[in-house]
Amino acid sequence: MPLFSIIAVHYQGTVPHEVFCRGIESLREQTFKDFELLVYHDGPLIDSRVAMPVPVICTEQRFNDFGHSLRDRGIREAMGDYIVHFNVDNLLYAPALAEVAAEIRRPPRLRDQDTGAVIDSDDIIIFPIKMLGLQRINGTVVQFKGQSGVRAPFYEIMTGNPPVYQNIDAMQLVMKRSLWLAEGGWHDKREDGDGRMYEAFAKKYGYRTVGPVLGEHF
Repeated sequence: MPLFSIIAVHYQGTVPHEVFCRGIESLREQTFKDFELLVYHDGPLIDSRVAMPVPVICTEQRFNDFGHSLRDRGIREAMGDYIVHFNVDNLLYAPALAEVAAEIRRPPRLRDQDTGAVIDSDDIIIFPIKMLGLQRINGTVVQFKGQSGVRAPFYEIMTGNPPVYQNIDAMQLVMKRSLWLAEGGWHDKREDGDGRMYEAFAKKYGYRTVGPVLGEHF
């Protein structure tokens, strides 16, 4: 069984095909290889003649719920110990999984002063990313939406720490699959369901953070 299951969601037509291929290639280039990749497509392919770089699991009809139903299916079909959620127009840097794996395997070092119990949980690992297309103007972060697939020249670092609503993206939280199943899978199907669930998970199970920026969100 792999350490990680990467669940990637896609709908042909929402991003250029070359952007989809770029995101998948960033996963192939991971220096840590103990993972499986599950790519789900929301509905039948619009153009089945387009060559996909990896096997893609298509649903019979569109859920049209921001990919959440596909993430839920992936959690239930995954074989890995930890779940990584990925949108195909994003990037994971080549050492990303290696950095997360090293943090998972780091011996616990925090203990409750009264009971001596270990409180440094490896149930959840959170890593920072670049949020491209953002610019700070007069102290306020403003989002610019340019042509799809074009890398913006400006960004903000989203640390995900603290992991609270509107301060964390779907790709930043890596959590044990057993906990996902205990929580009922990806149960919040609202557009901002990731941030709402992640805040609750972090409070309930605790988390660790990885230092370097490990990916990009477009």
